[in-house]
Amino acid sequence: MQQKMTLVRWLFNPFVRIAGTTALAVGLGAIVLGGLVAGAVGIRFDGLLDMHFVGPVPLWLPVLEGMLNWIVISVLIAGVARVFGGSSGVRLIDIAGTQAMARAPLILSVAICSLPWIRNSLAEMATSLQDSGLAAPDLGPGVLVGSLIMMAGIAWMIVLMWNAFSACCHIKGGRGIALFVGAVVIGEVITKGMVVRLL
Repeated sequence: MQQKMTLVRWLFNPFVRIAGTTALAVGLGAIVLGGLVAGAVGIRFDGLLDMHFVGPVPLWLPVLEGMLNWIVISVLIAGVARVFGGSSGVRLIDIAGTQAMARAPLILSVAICSLPWIRNSLAEMATSLQDSGLAAPDLGPGVLVGSLIMMAGIAWMIVLMWNAFSACCHIKGGRGIALFVGAVVIGEVITKGMVVRLL
């Protein structure tokens, strides 16, 4: 029996209805679009769970970082599913598709951070950090709002990643949380090491 899709479920667990190639198409589109907007704003996805304003960057860089982050976590979760969940009923296309789609909230975060008053404040902070190593105390509310928006987008993404993991791998409870956290931590270490070499 299909679960009733409320607004909350669509926002935080759409994977009860969407997986496979549909999720993959939506997710890849989200990664590319989010990366292009991030590049225009000056934001990097320099790690699996990282999103930082750094100033001008090549447009392709956040797109490539988004792709690397998605590939790494998808491979790790597929490995977890095979080793700890058994391969029965677990499809790689579902894991890849739902993990790609889980990164969609980053589009909203970078779009909000592209608003001039937020972007200008973040740019001023980045310049201050580069010049003196310390952020000026009077940068205004734009830095605070931008930082909160980026953290909110990452938190939303993590919730979606977990729901995608539990839906595709059929691993729940404390064991599932431990395996998911382990995969995410390893993914963060790997992606951090990879993106350092991109520039």
